[in-house]
Amino acid sequence: MSNYRNEGEPNLTKTEQYRLLRVRLLSLRDVVNKPACLPLGYSETCQISVSLAATLFSRFTLISCHLLEMKRPSFLKLFGFGFLLLVFRKIVVACMAMHIVWQNWEDVGFERLINNPSLQDAVLEMPSNKSGLVLILNRHALNMTFNWLCNTQNMPGVHENAYIVTLDQEASFALKKTWPNVKQINIVVSGLKDPFNYGDGYYQLFYLFRANLARAILHYNKSFWMIQQDTFWNDNLLNVKTDDEGVDILFDRASDKGPLVAGGYYHAKPTSNSKNYFAKLAKDISWWYAPDNAYMTAMCEVSGLAKCGRLSFDMITNWQWLQGSLTGIPPKFIQFDGETKLGGKLAKMRQIGFYFLADGDDQSTCNITSVENTKYLLESKISQWDKVASSSHKQFKMYQDIVDTFYSTRIGAAVMNHFILPYAHYCMLSM
Repeated sequence: MSNYRNEGEPNLTKTEQYRLLRVRLLSLRDVVNKPACLPLGYSETCQISVSLAATLFSRFTLISCHLLEMKRPSFLKLFGFGFLLLVFRKIVVACMAMHIVWQNWEDVGFERLINNPSLQDAVLEMPSNKSGLVLILNRHALNMTFNWLCNTQNMPGVHENAYIVTLDQEASFALKKTWPNVKQINIVVSGLKDPFNYGDGYYQLFYLFRANLARAILHYNKSFWMIQQDTFWNDNLLNVKTDDEGVDILFDRASDKGPLVAGGYYHAKPTSNSKNYFAKLAKDISWWYAPDNAYMTAMCEVSGLAKCGRLSFDMITNWQWLQGSLTGIPPKFIQFDGETKLGGKLAKMRQIGFYFLADGDDQSTCNITSVENTKYLLESKISQWDKVASSSHKQFKMYQDIVDTFYSTRIGAAVMNHFILPYAHYCMLSM
């Protein structure tokens, strides 16, 4: 088309050639619409077809002319526009999330928790020489909790020192019916009775509740482990030494390369440093949109409020173990985290052999054989990543690699602790 030119015509630009061709096509359309001008033998159908073809082609060339005259946006402009859209989306998500927190913050407030009769009775039962094991659930995490109870059923002292915080009456009733000997703390929070996913307002409300719950237990001068039920226990957590006088709070790790706190497991002593630490954490995340583990890491590295220790990543690991890339002895605890959605996590654990409930409706019946078989899974070191890896796992892995890269240098660590971690939710634009 670019070479189309009649003899005697001056050299034309490509755009001018298209415009000239359009004029000729429009003339052709006018001709074929006049039967008297058609050559002999042309039928009416042929007339319509030629007319339609000429019209469509002329319009196509006109559009082509406009496209040729338009300046194509550069890649950098498109990237910048997309980046701004993601930032705007994140700001909207943050505003919506914190609005939910502001609507419900009184239900998870510190004063309400320390005056809760169920919590008061529970802390009175906590022995002074052993730390309580505190985990939280609503009705949607019952099966995951039952699975953990089966996993730890034969570990000395675990069930006796476990305190399960139920957030709704349905969960409380089901737990009493199925595992009547396990102690529970009933704190009804209407905003936490439904499923919540990573990054949404109710998950942010859960962060605030957990921080104030830690404050409330420390208020009564009790040490405790905050734990999660989406974890396989290959050992007894009560055997882990926590008597280091130089540490106020002992955290799990998100990886073996940096100090980033995972946040699912931590041990807190009732020191003034610990109390001040969780008071500031609760105050800040009550108005600031941030994941508590990232914010806790920044506080440990910058604020100096408490002396923070770290558990070995070989002791309490996470979904990265499923890649089969970790070497050495089998881990003692595996957190099956990394899912942004609650549903489906237990199904994935079942798929790779970490499901300990017997088949049927009786959730108090445990499959002991399944618990014993996990030793083979741990020792085999067979990668299970392809079976469970979701888009959220892959995104978390990407962000974890970025964090580890920053922490590999002193300047990067400073940037991470002072800016990126406090703004972690905003930096994780794809989540």
